[in-house]
Amino acid sequence: MNTDWHYAWTAPHARADLKTFASDFLVEEILGFEPEGKGEFVYLWVEKQGVNTDYLAKRLAQAADISPNRVTYAGVKDRHACTRQWFCLHMTGHAPDLSEIEQVFREPEMVRVLSQTRHSKKLKTGGLQGNRFVLRLRNIQGERSEIEQRLSLIERFGVPNYYGEQRFGIQGNNLVNGYKLVMPGRKGTHKLNKTQSFWLSAIRSWFFNEALSQFVERGSWDTLSVGDIAQPRDGAQSFRIKEHSLDNLLRHRNGEISPVLPLISDGWPMGTNLERAKAMTELYAEQSELLEGLISFDFSRDSRATRIVPTNMAWELLSNGKEPDQLVLQFELPKGAFATSVLRELFTINDRSQEKHNETTSFE
Repeated sequence: MNTDWHYAWTAPHARADLKTFASDFLVEEILGFEPEGKGEFVYLWVEKQGVNTDYLAKRLAQAADISPNRVTYAGVKDRHACTRQWFCLHMTGHAPDLSEIEQVFREPEMVRVLSQTRHSKKLKTGGLQGNRFVLRLRNIQGERSEIEQRLSLIERFGVPNYYGEQRFGIQGNNLVNGYKLVMPGRKGTHKLNKTQSFWLSAIRSWFFNEALSQFVERGSWDTLSVGDIAQPRDGAQSFRIKEHSLDNLLRHRNGEISPVLPLISDGWPMGTNLERAKAMTELYAEQSELLEGLISFDFSRDSRATRIVPTNMAWELLSNGKEPDQLVLQFELPKGAFATSVLRELFTINDRSQEKHNETTSFE
């Protein structure tokens, strides 16, 4: 299955190392609201490094003496990074004593509970506004002028909102397993386990990337046309463009709204305009059996913006004349967007963490 998708700003010539050290990739959740300080849910603000999110959730449940299904989090964060994220423990009465959780882990693994508060509502999957990234890319090889130009293009116009390669697993193994799961179509009504859900998500994401890549090639990935559904960057309700207005054109130019493409489900063509739906139908015809098998799993209708425009973006190219250049880059992305989809338009990336580890799934 193809995973070589088109670039918006041409294929980069520069190269860089990513995650030489876990601290080179810092990601911090932006919750989007302040916990109330009271309620039946304990919110934990946790910093971790070298630790799987789901594994940490189970250790927190153990430390708090509650069932693992009473611990939730908004999103899975990369194990091979330094991450700060929220965990939610459903427990009334006394606050949990988590003073010993930090002693469970040893370097290079690290866990710190930075703060603890309460809230009246459960933290659900996807229940955050976005993520803030601070990245250090090392061993840069390439023309400084090209890197600066690409950074300016990305800051001003954004990048295609591809699902990152993490979604598809090491060497695409999530796609391989997803293909085997989907091709026969759904048999029975049994609930899928978490691993099978990852595989399904990979196939659904692959269809989206295939369609988006086609529109990138055609130069229409970031255009807003009558009949498109527009998604506001701030997470507000999406809406269909019935006719152009100065307000919507300005918001689109400023990166505040972007068109969406539908994710595969029954009736997915209604999630975009007629021209895009026709182009996607023709493209997907090459994988008609896989498409039909995926639809049989009865997904709810959903969509994804074709474009992400990083906010609060800043960078500094570091050079001392003796060692290869480095780039320190920071930006914020809405939930569900991948930092690696920004970086792929900037460099050919050498992920140094893959030299040391072999994880099948690692979602941002």
